[in-house]
Amino acid sequence: MRMRVSRDLADLVASSALAALLFATGALVPLFGPPAGFLSTAPLIWIAARHGLVAGYLGGALATAALLPALPPPVALIFAIEHALPAGYLGWRLARGRGIVTGSALAALLVTLMVTGAAWLFLDGSSRDPVRAIEEQLRAGLEELGSLGGGAPGAGPATPLAPGIEEVIALIRRVLPAVTLIGVFLECSLNSLVACRVLARTPAAVPPPALTVFALPDWLIWVLIPCLALALAPQPMLSTVALNLLLPLLFAYLLQGLSILLHLVARARLSLLGRTLGAIAFALFPWLLAAPLLLGLLDFRFGFRSRWPIEPPGA
Repeated sequence: MRMRVSRDLADLVASSALAALLFATGALVPLFGPPAGFLSTAPLIWIAARHGLVAGYLGGALATAALLPALPPPVALIFAIEHALPAGYLGWRLARGRGIVTGSALAALLVTLMVTGAAWLFLDGSSRDPVRAIEEQLRAGLEELGSLGGGAPGAGPATPLAPGIEEVIALIRRVLPAVTLIGVFLECSLNSLVACRVLARTPAAVPPPALTVFALPDWLIWVLIPCLALALAPQPMLSTVALNLLLPLLFAYLLQGLSILLHLVARARLSLLGRTLGAIAFALFPWLLAAPLLLGLLDFRFGFRSRWPIEPPGA
């Protein structure tokens, strides 16, 4: 019993230290830090899936405490809300064989609301606008390159951005809630997949997620269609609300289309090389994602997976 407690404690300390190190790297090392910070949730999901919900949240608390001497308190709070808080819940779901998508969607919704509230509490004046912070970082980076509107570096914060970039900033301002929701969802779901892969190599393996069966309810298409129409409405408030509903819906249908694509790949028994080349093609040419998006949108009508089921081996 003493050896078991020691092993559990070692797992807890190691996972919380790794989570804190990854997040600190993401915050302090601009060159290669962001990918490390993105993965800082995975160790906490792992500890929660292997040792339980309490261990997951205790690991998150330890990681947050370790970050306080190195990072400003608001940044440590962001870690606690965006990484530590959903990790325990996601790990608990993994241990019970529940789906990643639903848990990640619920966690993303909660985190988006809480991050917005935390930003409002800790940022004052004009800095309360998260898009303004993005604009300032973009402006500083372009000034450093000496390409801000054709001016020289150090021209000052009043230098206007190029028209194309101003349009991008305006669009981000309109759809920031939807972009945040999608970003946190990706963080939760991909970290859950990483933790699941690591757990598969241990005696405490969890059931692998069924990536080929994700399907949205058919009636959701009748929510998407009016959102698409209202996004073109001349009233700015109405179109903004519709856009923030439309983008997560389209993203959900993209996930369904990717699930159908994985089903078709499994049915065709595509080789590892073929699957790798396909993944590289999507990474290099993102516009190819229009194909799985179309599959997801049309699945309610054609039922691609039932039309082309996976044949058993040897059939």
